[in-house]
Amino acid sequence: MTTDVVLPNVGFGMEEGRLIAWLKAPGDTVRKGEVIAEVEGDKTTVELEALTDGVLTEILVQPDTVVPVGTVLARISKSGTGAAVPAVTETTGGQAAQATTPGEKIQAPPVARRLAQEQGIDLNALSGSGPGGRITREDVESAMVQRGGSNGTSGSKVLAAPAVRRLAQDKGVDLSAIRGTGKGGRVTRSDVEAAIAQAARPTPQPSEPAPVPAAASYGDERTEVTLSTMRRTIARRLSASMQEMPHFYVSGELDFTNALRALPEGIGINALLLYLTVKALKDVPELNATYEDGHLYHYPHVNLAVAVALPDGLLTPVLRGADDFSLSGLANRSRDLIARAREGKLRPEEMQGGTFTVSNLGVVRQIDQFTAIINPPQVGILAIGAVKERPIVINGGLHIRATAHLTVSADHRVVDGMVSARFIEAFDNHLQAFNG
Repeated sequence: MTTDVVLPNVGFGMEEGRLIAWLKAPGDTVRKGEVIAEVEGDKTTVELEALTDGVLTEILVQPDTVVPVGTVLARISKSGTGAAVPAVTETTGGQAAQATTPGEKIQAPPVARRLAQEQGIDLNALSGSGPGGRITREDVESAMVQRGGSNGTSGSKVLAAPAVRRLAQDKGVDLSAIRGTGKGGRVTRSDVEAAIAQAARPTPQPSEPAPVPAAASYGDERTEVTLSTMRRTIARRLSASMQEMPHFYVSGELDFTNALRALPEGIGINALLLYLTVKALKDVPELNATYEDGHLYHYPHVNLAVAVALPDGLLTPVLRGADDFSLSGLANRSRDLIARAREGKLRPEEMQGGTFTVSNLGVVRQIDQFTAIINPPQVGILAIGAVKERPIVINGGLHIRATAHLTVSADHRVVDGMVSARFIEAFDNHLQAFNG
């Protein structure tokens, strides 16, 4: 039996992607869930996992190749029904990196093992920061930083993602000459793009002194900023959203005072906002929908997309089946999802399938209210401002309460204003009834 490994869609509207690197070779044994390749979409780089146990028998697409979504990249064959899959033995510096018994196995993806082996890092000496103590690539890189010289000096490897290395190679940029701004001195795509832009600027010849600008041009100096692939993709999609969707906005100011007092210890306001959004969507399912090629789809479950700000753009990873979780469960899931989004560790399925989006700028206390652009093909998005004390009138008296402004942006082609108003009403009903 053979299973195809295909290029997944790691974001709505993605038509093609780049195969960055294979972490396994033909003939290698693979296990279900094991990372076998790295692929790059419009917005992010993700690790491609094996969907079954077996042997990687054939690689059809070579690294640094751009192919359409759905292209078969490789094939995995099973040796036979019920056949045992041999254990894979990784080595670090010539010593066994993991035992073959499950109880002694070190949890680490191949990319982390490969980096550890190259740098002579003992995985047994590391404390994993991933789920269940899993050792991540960042853990290995942190160990390299502690050991000294992670910026390309003293023979150590420059820290950079494969896609960033490829960009630097294509543009003739020396990574070791770049000071990384990422975690642990990691060189990011923005660092490389800045170096490319710097190299493109003409340098005045010594024999030709730079001209003195005329008085009329003073203050007109400017510097061109190279847009990242992520930023260009966001610009294209959101422009299309505003052009194709007639946005309709409904806002309300809601009182969070009692709900904040009832929050269980260890649960933050962000988890409460996601929890109440899910509750409101179950009451107003018209907004838990997508509109695709003239067809409107409603969904029985809420796949809640959460806007996450990154240094060079925005991601909207998806909490799939968010309506199946309690407040504490949603808090743990969202915390993990947001952290992995910022670390570039999302799985392909976590970047697609959203049915509604929440954008919370309330982390900046100065932001009272804003409107958000709908993430197609969804038909709605909720924008949330800062929760803070404000004067409001209750029963004719002036009171100081913790309030926030919520704004629903809806696609007026398929959603009327009253539907958005009912959503705000449902959100407030659940908010006032919340008792922890």
